[in-house]
Amino acid sequence: MVVTAQVSAAPIGLRKDQMMDTTKKDSWTTHCIGRFLIDLPAEADYVGGSYDYAFATLERKPMGFDEFNQEVSSFEKRLKDTKHKSGSSLLLKSTAPDENTRVFGYWDSDYQHIAVDIAAYRWLSGQRYLLHKGADPGRMENAVVRMGTMVSKLQARGLDAPSVPGFCVEQAVFADGGTSGNESLNIRFRLKQHRDIVVDLSTNLNAGAPPESLLSRKPSVFSALGILGATLGGVRNIKEGNRTVAGNPGQEWLMKAPNDHGQQAHLFTWEAPGLQGDELHPQIRIDLQSGNSDGGLDPQPISLTDEKMLDLWERILNSLRLRPTDEGKGSPGEKPSPRADSGSPVPLGELARTGVVCPQTGYWQCPDRDVHGKRQRSAVLSATLL
Repeated sequence: MVVTAQVSAAPIGLRKDQMMDTTKKDSWTTHCIGRFLIDLPAEADYVGGSYDYAFATLERKPMGFDEFNQEVSSFEKRLKDTKHKSGSSLLLKSTAPDENTRVFGYWDSDYQHIAVDIAAYRWLSGQRYLLHKGADPGRMENAVVRMGTMVSKLQARGLDAPSVPGFCVEQAVFADGGTSGNESLNIRFRLKQHRDIVVDLSTNLNAGAPPESLLSRKPSVFSALGILGATLGGVRNIKEGNRTVAGNPGQEWLMKAPNDHGQQAHLFTWEAPGLQGDELHPQIRIDLQSGNSDGGLDPQPISLTDEKMLDLWERILNSLRLRPTDEGKGSPGEKPSPRADSGSPVPLGELARTGVVCPQTGYWQCPDRDVHGKRQRSAVLSATLL
């Protein structure tokens, strides 16, 4: 977490001491964020963000079906009409799984040779979705097939949260049954009547070990503030410590720090490191900022006091929950992840120490080949690793 000069203020139409009404149910709206739900004030506008799914980036653009076909045709024509240095056209392969979907394998330029590009276009209810990733040239055919399978899972959704297991993106959901292998999002909302207030939300499936905890990284934040922090009054801690939200152990750090206009702006952060390879327990981060003027907004005084920012923070943070589905509680529509005696979910492939109750039903094997050489089967709560 780094505090920068971006923390400034924006014009607002309310007095600084005017209270936001957070008591009315209709003043808050539920949003589907990846595999989670969160409530935000109804005045929260979606600013934008980035999404990655199954190692592909995702873009969305509103357009009609005719415009969609024109864009895809123009893209395909450019590839066919442009020669690669090998002598062939840039287009290597194209498929049309259905009338709303096209998938391409291609060279992005005439000199490209290390990796090919794979792109999938899909039109859903007035929205064009474009997924893109790279692939090894020798595996291009399989990559196109996999991309076609993956993009076929993308379904349009309305304002309500979808009931199918999957990963929510802008106005759509990847109905994947609960697994993707790779997924992340980073999005922002801004309050209409308090334009300096923004909410940033991010989730990231940990491919490797989870990152260091939030508070362990405090020294690097103070170092980044440097002379600016010392000159303008430094950082004031409001609150910090461990906090579990929606079953995800994490930490929060609520502070005020100077911006480049000499104002003390809020930066409230909660972060859960998550578990390795667990879609239900990804790395999650929520930020609430005041005094933000990103996007060229004119700086103005901070619009909410400490007390009102804390009230807003508590309402947002306490609303985070795993999205229920029609196949059961939780996004994957499956039983809760099995837990070891520590209470933490244990993904498949993890090592368990001797004497611990077997974390999952199935076959297990000791890594040392000269001990228990044959595979053994165990059931949860009925056997232990020896």
